[in-house]
Amino acid sequence: MGHRIPGFANENPMGRSLPAGGLAALEKIQLSPANRQILESSTRTCAGPAVWRSRKFAEAHDLLALSEIACRFKIEYLDLRESLRALAVMRVPTPCLPDSDGNLHIAAHTRLGLTYSEEALRLPMPGYAFVEIIHPLKVWHANVSSEGPQRLCLGAQLPAGIQVKDIILMTYGAVSMQTVMIDERDAAGVLNPDAARWWQQNTDRLPLSREAFIDNA
Repeated sequence: MGHRIPGFANENPMGRSLPAGGLAALEKIQLSPANRQILESSTRTCAGPAVWRSRKFAEAHDLLALSEIACRFKIEYLDLRESLRALAVMRVPTPCLPDSDGNLHIAAHTRLGLTYSEEALRLPMPGYAFVEIIHPLKVWHANVSSEGPQRLCLGAQLPAGIQVKDIILMTYGAVSMQTVMIDERDAAGVLNPDAARWWQQNTDRLPLSREAFIDNA
C-alpha cells in the first residue's frame, strides 16, 4: 500500500494494476480525470514537427499513466511547447548532506524536474541531460552534482530514443541507491567525488530502500 507524504497526494494511493503487457502497454491505461486534464491542457500548446508532437504526446501519456499505477509517483506540471518538461514528485528516500556529527539526513520524497528534448530522439545523450533534483537541497549522492543545479547522472551516456518511463525507473533506482556508482575515479556517473568517498565508507547503509518502484504490482 502506498503512503501519503507531506506535499504528496495521490488520487489513488493503492495504485492501479499493470495492464496486460506490463510497462510496454502503458498506452492502454485510461487516465484519471485529473491526469487527462493535465494532458489535454499541455497538448493545446504542443509545438514542433508532426513526428515530434506525436512522440511528445505518447511520452506524456505514458508518464501520466505511470503515475496511475505507481502510488509513489505524481506529475504536478507538464509542458509540451518545445521540449517535454515535467515537474514530478517521487516518494523515495533521498540522502542529504550529513551534519557535523556525520549523521545522514534522509528526505522522504524528492521533487524532480524532467526535460526531454527533440534531440534525444536522434542522438545519444549524456546521463545528466534529463533529470534535476529540485528538492531537497544539498543532496548527498555520488551521482548528483554538488554545485549549481542538482543534476542526476544516470550513466555515461543514454541511448537515442530512450523512453521517458525508463528514465523515471532509472531515477528511482539511482536516488534510492539500489543502482549506484560510488567510485570517484569513474567519470561515467560520479558528479560528487566527496559524496562518493563518504558512501565508500558507509556501504552498510546501501541501499536506502529495497522497495520496487511499483510496489503494488
